[in-house]
Amino acid sequence: MTTVEREFITGADLAIEGRVEVYNPANTDEIVGTMPRIRPEHVDAVVRAAHAAQKSWARSTPQERFEAIIAALDAAGKAGDAARVLTAENGKVLADSERELLYMSYPVKFLAGQVDWLTQGEDLGESPTHRTRVFRNPMGVVAVLTPWNVPIGMSVITLAPALLAGNSVVAHLPSTCPLATLQVFGALAKALPPGVLSLISSPDTNVAKTLVEHPLTRGVHFTGSSTVGSLIMHEASDTLSSVTLELGGNDAAIMLDDAFDDDAVYGKLVAAAFPFAGQACVALKRLYVPQAKVEPVREAIGSILAKTVVGNGLDAGVTMGPLHTAAGKANVERLVRSVNATANGKVYEYGELAGDPAKGHFLLPTLATGVHNGDAIVDNEQFGPTLPIIGYDSVEQAVEFANDSEVGLGGSVWSADEERATEVARGIETGMVWINGHAGQSLDGRAPWGGVKLTGVGRGGANRYGLEGFTEAQAITIKK
Repeated sequence: MTTVEREFITGADLAIEGRVEVYNPANTDEIVGTMPRIRPEHVDAVVRAAHAAQKSWARSTPQERFEAIIAALDAAGKAGDAARVLTAENGKVLADSERELLYMSYPVKFLAGQVDWLTQGEDLGESPTHRTRVFRNPMGVVAVLTPWNVPIGMSVITLAPALLAGNSVVAHLPSTCPLATLQVFGALAKALPPGVLSLISSPDTNVAKTLVEHPLTRGVHFTGSSTVGSLIMHEASDTLSSVTLELGGNDAAIMLDDAFDDDAVYGKLVAAAFPFAGQACVALKRLYVPQAKVEPVREAIGSILAKTVVGNGLDAGVTMGPLHTAAGKANVERLVRSVNATANGKVYEYGELAGDPAKGHFLLPTLATGVHNGDAIVDNEQFGPTLPIIGYDSVEQAVEFANDSEVGLGGSVWSADEERATEVARGIETGMVWINGHAGQSLDGRAPWGGVKLTGVGRGGANRYGLEGFTEAQAITIKK
């Protein structure tokens, strides 16, 4: 058993009793490590310490803050065995954990060019009667609630702009896999002035609720499900805190009739649909192809999935880890079973199981055909290693099918004609659309991150859009 002990980082002096155990989803008999059992009554001290620290942090210049953050990130990047700890507690394969740590370079790439904008503001030019410049001021204390599936990557692209904007941040980390994130961002917090960045976590939902509802919390950024996002918005309403919600998706991809000549497209589709065993908000979850192409596409994707080895992400040769939780596994199994209840539904299972299903949350990847909009596996975000392939009769029908969803995070269009694909993409009701790629393989760190409908409110990213989401606009006008 590998035990990883990590203390909470906060500007407050907390007397915490008890520990929370963190388990390995590939072997639920294994305790990966423990963390302090923080309780709702501890939150007030943490937020007040963050509030006290924010004033002097905000008085520093954006350039000074940027240099401090980058230096701190450099120290955090040397945080030892974080990738192995992340795999042990999250389940994703080690290569994916190592790639996730590369997100630590995002603030350097995409925030450096925004320092002058924060410093000088935006000049609206002169009118016959006025001259106005718009500055962006910090909110104060910001609560950031991070997800379990990409805890380090999503944390850095959220915490960095929040801190650069001049806020202090209290980050609530996912209680089912907090250890690697505590390790990395603990180093970041220690390199910044005390209280500027605080890290807490608890399986007690009242801890996050107390943080969101605290009267000194002026901004809330939540990444997670639409159901919890709705609760967060309600909890923040009494204090009228600014809320940014990055919620679930049910991403659709449309393959046009000229997208089948390049065999490499199928490897890209597999990479889009099955990252982290399909546990990604922007994973491809619905694939629409011309009716005549359903079976050829299923065969081509299946031939790639047949090489999948499902097991412990730390074991050599394993290419897909377990589901993160037993509940997540049960949900995917329910949706896959529902295919058999449809008139023509078929499920195809692929790969080799190298883990013990009695101890780990393992599922082999599956493809489903003979399903349509209205079927459970199509209408619901699966968040697991399964992909329905749905036929369409016209491009207009495919777009209609893609838009037939309460959520709208990402989507993609695949075609040899980029202009035609872009025209189709403009009709898709999502916050992000990619051409001939999907999500991870096509992300542009300069672009806004977020969606429409029940997918959320606002936009984020380690870029200007993220900075705007963590600031309040102040217009200074001189009357001529």
